[in-house]
Order: sequence, then C-alpha cells, then structure tokens
Amino acid sequence: MATFTLVLDKRRAKQNGTFPLVFRIGIGRKNTFIRTGIYILENQFDSSRNIIKDSAELNEQLILLDSAYRKRFYQYILTHSENENIDELKDYLLNKLPDEISITEFWEEHVATLNNSGRNGGARVYKMSLSVLSKNTNLSIPFSKFSYKDLLLLESKLYKNGMSANGIGVYMRSFRAICNKAINMDLIGYEWYPFRKYKIKKEKTTPRVLSIIEMRNYFNYPIQPTHLFYKSWLIGKLILMLRGINLKDLLLLSSRNIKGNRIIYKRAKTGKIYSIKITDEVEEVFKQFTPNNTLLGILSNADLLDKEKLVNIHVQKRKVINSHLSKIGKILEVNEAISTYVFRYSYANIAKQLGYSKDLIGEALGHNTGSQITGIYLEQFDLGIVDDMNDVIIRSVGKQH
Repeated sequence: MATFTLVLDKRRAKQNGTFPLVFRIGIGRKNTFIRTGIYILENQFDSSRNIIKDSAELNEQLILLDSAYRKRFYQYILTHSENENIDELKDYLLNKLPDEISITEFWEEHVATLNNSGRNGGARVYKMSLSVLSKNTNLSIPFSKFSYKDLLLLESKLYKNGMSANGIGVYMRSFRAICNKAINMDLIGYEWYPFRKYKIKKEKTTPRVLSIIEMRNYFNYPIQPTHLFYKSWLIGKLILMLRGINLKDLLLLSSRNIKGNRIIYKRAKTGKIYSIKITDEVEEVFKQFTPNNTLLGILSNADLLDKEKLVNIHVQKRKVINSHLSKIGKILEVNEAISTYVFRYSYANIAKQLGYSKDLIGEALGHNTGSQITGIYLEQFDLGIVDDMNDVIIRSVGKQH
C-alpha cells in the first residue's frame, strides 16, 4: 500500500547543518521523495506533529503543499488500487497537480493560511491584490496557462484604468510572491516563470514633509480639548515625539510597554525592538487620553480580541485620523497635506535640518543602514545619543514664535 509522509532527509545535510524537508512516497519497499524547498536544523522539526517549530511562514508553505499533494495522492490511490507504481505516482503528483489547481485557488489558500497563522495584515494585502488583479485578468486557470504576454496585457489594462506605476507595483509584487511560492512547492517549473523577464516599475516619489516652522505651527495650534480633531492632533504630536512611530504600533501600546521612563515595543511590521525615552512632553500628551488595555484607549477591548477584524479597524482608524489631520493642515495653510506618515518623514527632515547625521537619523527611525563603524559606535551609545537628538527635536518644534 502506498504511503505519503513528511520527513527530514538526513542523507543530504548542508554545510550549515540544515537538512532538506521532503515528502516521502513509499510503495512496498520502494521509496522516492518530493522536495519542499525547505531546509531546517534537526531540532526545528517536530515529527510527531509534522510542523516546524517557531516558524509560521514555513508552516504555511507546508500546509499549502501538503494539502495539494495529499489531495492528488488519495485520488491516485482510489484509481490505481490494483496497480500502484511508485514512479507513476510521483509523476502523477508532480506533473498533473499544476493543471488542477488554479492561480486563484492557490492564492486563496495562501490568504487563509496567513489568517490562520495570525498574519492578518499580510492576508489583507494578498486578498486585496487578488481582488484587483482578478478583475483585470483571468486567474481561474492553472499557472501553466498564464504567460508573460498575459502579464504585459494585465499591466497595460491597469494603466488604462488610471492606476499609477507604484500602485501597480504593489499588486504585481503580491502576484510575483505567489508565483515564487508555487515554484518553490514544485507546482510549476521555473522555466514557466513570467516574472523572469518582467520588471516591476517604480516611480520615484518625494516624501511629504513639514518644515520646522510648519511643525511649530502645528504643535502650537490653539485647539480646544472639546474639538473633534483634538485627539487626532495629539496623535500627530506623539508620532513625531516618539521618533516617527508607526500609527498601528502607537495605537497598540499598553502599560506593558512602559519600563521605567522608557517605552519599549516591538514593531508589528518588522519585529524590530524600539526603546524610546518618555519625555515630559510625551507624558503630558498621554495624560490627555483615557487608557483601557492600551495607553490611548482608541481601540476598545473588544477590538483587540479579534485579530482578523483588528486589521480593518486599524485601516478605519487611520482614515479618520488622517481626515482630521488633513483638515488641520488646511487651517494652518501648510504646503503638504498632513497625514500620519508625514510626521515620520518630517522627523527625519527636521533632524537633518538641525545638522544630525544620516546614520544617527536612521538609527532613530530603526533603519538598518549606515556605515559599519557608525553602527558599532551606536550599538554602544545609541540610547543616549538618540535620546539627546530626540530631546532637541521636540524642543525645537515646541518653541513659541
């Protein structure tokens, strides 16, 4: 009887000590293998549960691949119960599988897997990309039926619909990632790859920033606590004073993130750890909010319980806050439309105007850039140096004219 199991192939170790994770097909005493494209250390694989420890991304690949192959495996068993051939079975799994799974089905499985592993933000991006692209081309076909020519026609149609190069790039990068995943899972060969010749275009954009004078006008805007825009105005101040913190991370801050006189948090998007000094100005702003499970109390306790729903809640909160900030900007007659992103870019711009180095600014914003020597220097002294720079920036924008 044929068997289909996930195993670590210890015969083929790499120099770094990792082994390939493979599907082992067995009929009688004969075995053959189908690679997953995944290499891990021996202690990373939980053979009792067929999962990779502490790796949601790799496990999502396994779930998709296992589901696809296992479906074909049982189809073969049902139709070839009296004449099982191991080479024919492997060929059946590898060569016929791509013609039976459409791009849309594979894409939707990927979205579901992201949601199941708690990566709801990523799931939302992929779901939106699939929705947009499937309205402009037929994705209900096997990968092998979609060509480089179809990719060019898709791009042309998106341009005709008025989409910018950068907008198209967002969706094409999602599509490219799906194609790469299908190739890594042996659903289709690399010789098919339509993105091999296709280059995703990108238009250079100038970040919207406020000058020091404009930011001072914003910080000293005489808005009353009863005003509809008041909390949004405070959030704008906090983003700048907390070194350009991302809005999502700001809204999720809780008392657990306060350690002494510092806010320590992990950025949701990158996992990078930030440590920011709580200045007197920051503390005064926090006092204007009514906390619950979060410091600002903008998200309700119910919002925080549903991770999938929380993604859409963040989007809606951002829209409302940006609408308020934009209207404040019009009142102040600033040159650029104000949004939450403007404060991050403005932080860097103001720091540069005050004479701080690119490396130090990058360190404050969490960029992995800069010279090796500067990086070593900042590893030893970053908190004090960055704190001092942040204090100067906050005092600079808080000055009265």
